[in-house]
Amino acid sequence: MAMAGKNCVAIAVDKRFGSGPQMINVLPRTVLVPHSRVMIGLVGLEGDVQTLSKEVSIQISTKMGRHLGFGDSMNNDRQISPKSASMLLSHLLYSKRNGPYYVEPIIAGLEKVMTEEGSGNKIRNGRIPEGGNAPTTIKYKPFLCAQDLIGAQSKSAQFVCSGAASKSLYGTAEAMWRPDLQPDELVQVLGRAFLSAMERDCLSGYGSVIYLMVGGKGIEEIELAARND
Repeated sequence: MAMAGKNCVAIAVDKRFGSGPQMINVLPRTVLVPHSRVMIGLVGLEGDVQTLSKEVSIQISTKMGRHLGFGDSMNNDRQISPKSASMLLSHLLYSKRNGPYYVEPIIAGLEKVMTEEGSGNKIRNGRIPEGGNAPTTIKYKPFLCAQDLIGAQSKSAQFVCSGAASKSLYGTAEAMWRPDLQPDELVQVLGRAFLSAMERDCLSGYGSVIYLMVGGKGIEEIELAARND
């Protein structure tokens, strides 16, 4: 599950790795972190997860920093943006539509928004509008997207879910989420919603990990205890 707050986003993953009712190992789900403003969570068959994660990593590393690569030209940023990461994953999944990867990814990140200090005017193409003041501020807009096996995108400004307990996750998240959550509040709300949903699904559990992304501060990893049965 991924959830948005004020200038922050977070992803929660469980640690149960199994084949149906049989548990194989206790290990957090795969979460790719291209840089400090993008996270990609992958859920599905482990073989397909590993293959897709390697393919995504290669695509990002080969095109990162190019003038015509995945960068954000408005902010002169050569790192891949959350929106570009979502489009890349959608393209890769759809290209395998005849023999799809059994993976349902979640993309969470923060989009940079540059504004004039003291006003709500956005800076476009790296230039300050006429009559604007030189001082600027950088704000971070949460970006959340979930995809299915063939890359169909489902975006939300609140929360997105994927995996075996997705129905329960959507129910608890809808009941607990509220706008403009601060980072510590986001961790608490996401943790309660995630653990409550796992209690209702026998194929999930054995602890969870929350990856909290705060604008300008990087990513923090937080472990939560859960049932082990």
